[in-house]
Amino acid sequence: MQQKKKNSMALSNIEKHYNKHPEDLRLLRRHGMVEFETTMHHLHRFLHQGQSILDIGAGTGRYTSALMAEGYDVKAVELVRRNIEVFLKREPTANVVQGDARNMPDIPSASADVTLLLGPLYHLIGDEEKLKALREAKRVTKPGGVILVAYLMNEYSILSYCFDEERMPELRARGFVDEHFHLKVQEGELYDYVRLEDIDRLNAQAGLERVTIFSPDGAADYMRTRLNQMSEESFNLFIEYQKCISERPDLIGAGSHVVDVVRCPMEKQ
Repeated sequence: MQQKKKNSMALSNIEKHYNKHPEDLRLLRRHGMVEFETTMHHLHRFLHQGQSILDIGAGTGRYTSALMAEGYDVKAVELVRRNIEVFLKREPTANVVQGDARNMPDIPSASADVTLLLGPLYHLIGDEEKLKALREAKRVTKPGGVILVAYLMNEYSILSYCFDEERMPELRARGFVDEHFHLKVQEGELYDYVRLEDIDRLNAQAGLERVTIFSPDGAADYMRTRLNQMSEESFNLFIEYQKCISERPDLIGAGSHVVDVVRCPMEKQ
């Protein structure tokens, strides 16, 4: 009963956030466009016509809509009712159901060739909750299929919020940032942040093997004002630049997100 109460509280926080913030507009702003275009660029490396795609935590359906327009069979799962309403208003023929990434009993096992998990792990606090979503994504993905998993990165939050907003001394004193400058997110917080070693640990525990890992946005979140001032030509070149350098190991982890592309084992574990 206590665990159910904790989960309900977390979901309530998520719903409050997305009821207030226009998620549908985020990927249409220039910093979001960099993230979207770079993610689609890499996603196309793993897609073939005739494949089935499952978009878990689809938000307002920007990725689902783009893939439907390309002729793919896409099923979307989204937790927040408001996001679904916005999604269906724009894409009334979409196949979208309300559901929780950690437990999707209505989604058959081994039913998707490619699974997107591009948002839920932002909001699941700690390894245990993240592993529930990773293992559920693994269950619904076909043996040998790939899962694209997005994470929020520790250093972006440390630089953009803790230091830039002059909060670091207070957060260190309160134990919210450890001696290695790793955020120690408390239960009930909206976001959780990781480093690459945290992602490696989760993959090992979930039995998933990395194919590649990339930064979908790089410096874009740090450069929002500058991106908005760029000419169309310069901005398009910035997107091409991010696609080009997105897998560089010396740059992954410094942006606000990474997307880990992992493969399910050929035989289910």
